[in-house]
Amino acid sequence: MVTKMNAFKEQPGELGDEAVAKPKESSFMFQDDHLPSSVLHNLNMMRKNRTFCDVILHVSNGEIPGHRAVLASASPHLMQLFSTEDEKNSNRQAIVSYKLNGLYEKVALEKLVDYAYTAKLELSPNQVRSVFICATQLKMERPAKECANYLVKNLTNDSCIEIRRLTGISRQQVFLDRVDSFIKDNFDEVCKTSVYLNLPCIRIELLYHAKEDSPMLDPDSVAILVLDWLKKVYDEQNFEDFVAKKHLLYLDPDKSLQDCSDIPCGDVSDTDIVQDYKKLSRSTNGVKKKQKHNGGSKLAYSRSHSDGNDDTDTSCDGKVIACSKVTENTLLSLSCLGRGTLISTSIVIRYNPPNNEETTDDNLSVCKNNKNGPIQYTGLANMASVKCAVGCGNLHDKLLVCGGYDRGECLRSVELYSPETNTWASLSPMLEARGRFNIAILSSGEVYAIAGCNGTQELSTVELFRSGRWERVTSLPLSRSHTGVCAIDDLIYCIGGFNGQNVIKQCDCYDPSTDKWFSIAPLHTGRYQAGCCGFQGNIWVVGGCDAWNILDSCEIYYPQKNTWSYGPRPMHARRGAGLAEFNNKIYMVGGWDGNQSLSSVEIYDPETNSWSYGPELTTPRANLGVAVINNCLYAVGGFSSKSFLKSIEILYADRDEWTTLSLVQKTKLDQSQPNIESL
Repeated sequence: MVTKMNAFKEQPGELGDEAVAKPKESSFMFQDDHLPSSVLHNLNMMRKNRTFCDVILHVSNGEIPGHRAVLASASPHLMQLFSTEDEKNSNRQAIVSYKLNGLYEKVALEKLVDYAYTAKLELSPNQVRSVFICATQLKMERPAKECANYLVKNLTNDSCIEIRRLTGISRQQVFLDRVDSFIKDNFDEVCKTSVYLNLPCIRIELLYHAKEDSPMLDPDSVAILVLDWLKKVYDEQNFEDFVAKKHLLYLDPDKSLQDCSDIPCGDVSDTDIVQDYKKLSRSTNGVKKKQKHNGGSKLAYSRSHSDGNDDTDTSCDGKVIACSKVTENTLLSLSCLGRGTLISTSIVIRYNPPNNEETTDDNLSVCKNNKNGPIQYTGLANMASVKCAVGCGNLHDKLLVCGGYDRGECLRSVELYSPETNTWASLSPMLEARGRFNIAILSSGEVYAIAGCNGTQELSTVELFRSGRWERVTSLPLSRSHTGVCAIDDLIYCIGGFNGQNVIKQCDCYDPSTDKWFSIAPLHTGRYQAGCCGFQGNIWVVGGCDAWNILDSCEIYYPQKNTWSYGPRPMHARRGAGLAEFNNKIYMVGGWDGNQSLSSVEIYDPETNSWSYGPELTTPRANLGVAVINNCLYAVGGFSSKSFLKSIEILYADRDEWTTLSLVQKTKLDQSQPNIESL
């Protein structure tokens, strides 16, 4: 008997398992659907009676008791707040008080605490906004979403702006888009409401300098330009003083606005209107004006939160919400300037006639005798129209200029300049309007117009000019403008650029024999408006812009290795410069430094592997075209900081200065126009 018991002790599982009868059912399960609601009900009763409550929430106008576990379960923000306090205070008291700083109203907070205990949210229409704000700060997404949905469904002309600037609205992107659509669709009436009229208003006057150049931009485009300018200057000035001032602006060639106080004295655009504006700016400089705004307007651009729960609209980095044309020359717009700042903008477009007409050298003529006959020194003939960002190159020792941008639109026109006769002739226009692009000309005389912009979008298309006609060839794999383009060994390279949203590093190569593009190694630094040319069998890309900064770097592509490396750094950061091989060196001509168009020229000498300054242009030029023809470097069109240009100038190989004079034999002045069909 003892032996059996010892065996039982050594192996307790064996005999015990044999003694238990197997149940008829494999398991037991009971789900009490009544328990969750019962538990919440009991917890709510305990809260109201302050039974087992371990937390009190304090707001500016009262206090609300509750249970930490319930409130933390309903609000991620409170969960974080309670957890942080627990880490700070290991010896927590039975009841802990928390002060909530921010836009909390007691009634709204009580409603959300009730929701945490009952899963029900019952509000009057005038309570929805404050509960939405409170729910957003507490990160209670479901009640915030339902409140936002109610507000959007019940939008009116009088309420839409207040709803648009509610704290936390940016978290509900779908509803934000619906509010913006409502405002845009009803803006003619919205802009008459007292809420809109009480917004901070930026007053803009936009000047143009010739009646035929009256801006053709639609209201939305003008409003976007103004917003882009506002974002640049917003952090640089006191906002209230900024609102109090009227701003006089002009449009530069890159479709950005500039303040007229930057126009140099004595310039043709420095008219009485501009001079009066400069005087007013000087008289108010440094004087702080006290402006009074009502509470609603001030709230639109000044909010503060604590508790580490800043819920201002940080997701919107500037947006034109709506724009309307009030009169022929007056626009009104509503924009978000970022972080929930809503502003109205009044834009008046004005004609600013120049002080004097642009002078040209068209009729300048000086004769000198030469042993081979008289030589005519005559002013270089201008192009048919002003233009910048053109496609430019040497076609059979003549200057070919394609497309470009002329202040109002991108162009299809093509012009050919004959140095021998100092005359321009029109060729067949391109199939598509193109600006902000360039061309490549092969040794065979075939001309390729590559990508660019048609005025509304970036292009991927490519056109070929031969036998006097344009035809389409295979498009680029990516739409882009402001690219670098050059031809080496009858292959065409397209470098970097802007794709409509981002500055890109992508580079591609086109083989005319196969009519196909293929990608090559990308740039180290994405850039657009960079100078680009072939030199000693390699591709040089200099300067440009990376979207934020104008660059002073240089990259060199080695086709045999399919690699890029950084080259010698130029002396001046610039974009929109012309780059060309000339006199066995690289010339970087003109450009823009962020403040003005440049007349300076830099020259790279391979013997010293460094850049130095060369002779300056007679006229500052940005986004110009350059080409080398018969030992002459041509600078074509561009923007002078004040006006678009139709002039050209020449740097002769044996001279150290640019000139607007052409040296032609007297007998050649009467020669006929070039044979267009032969091209």
